[in-house]
Amino acid sequence: MPTQRNRKIILIKGKKYYTVAGMCEELGIFKNTLYNWEKKGKIPSAYRDPMSGWRLYSPEDAEKIKKISGRA
Repeated sequence: MPTQRNRKIILIKGKKYYTVAGMCEELGIFKNTLYNWEKKGKIPSAYRDPMSGWRLYSPEDAEKIKKISGRA
């Protein structure tokens, strides 16, 4: 269960995760672009919170996606 939440970052058991909004802001892209990249297999699939179903990205995921997308 999330212990702290805003629209862009969630803390779960002390670990920071980006929400879709946070990831898109970090990359400077629209959410549909992020969804399309994931659907086409260009980026790794996001972790899905079992309770809410939200896509969540760790800081490590964010760095991988930045490198893959050329936005590092």
